[in-house]
Amino acid sequence: MDGKKVQAHQAVLSARSPVFAAMFEHNMQEKVQKQVEITDMNYDVLRQMLKFIYTGHTPGLDYMAEDLLAAADKYGLERLKELCEESLSLKISVETACQMLIIADMHNAQQLMAFAIHFITAHATEVMKTAGWVSLEDEHPYLITEVRLALHDIRDERRD
Repeated sequence: MDGKKVQAHQAVLSARSPVFAAMFEHNMQEKVQKQVEITDMNYDVLRQMLKFIYTGHTPGLDYMAEDLLAAADKYGLERLKELCEESLSLKISVETACQMLIIADMHNAQQLMAFAIHFITAHATEVMKTAGWVSLEDEHPYLITEVRLALHDIRDERRD
């Protein structure tokens, strides 16, 4: 974060995030120094995450949902994670469906995962023609298996 410092209350962070709570509870560096160094997050994303921790709202959700999802997953902010998943679900298209599936997998986002799989199965013919599908086959074959299982289940339901 380019050496930028952000003030926050230890008690608030601990109350809203089990990850921050663990950092401040045990004799970890964060507890001793009374500060947390965050190097894997953009400054604006951190500000939006803190805004959510303090207020329960984040105006940046529409334009940084993917980054906020990663932050929410890392810091155990379940409600923020749900909001990010909902926001990303609204942006799914034939072109983005495979990328959304990968994002969901990376951040253990079950709601987004289910929505992406449902979308892909509903638009399978179109999605399977995209570069995202080819990338999914090459780099995430286990996700292809999930999609194929869902397609198989749909076919079985139609037969019954």
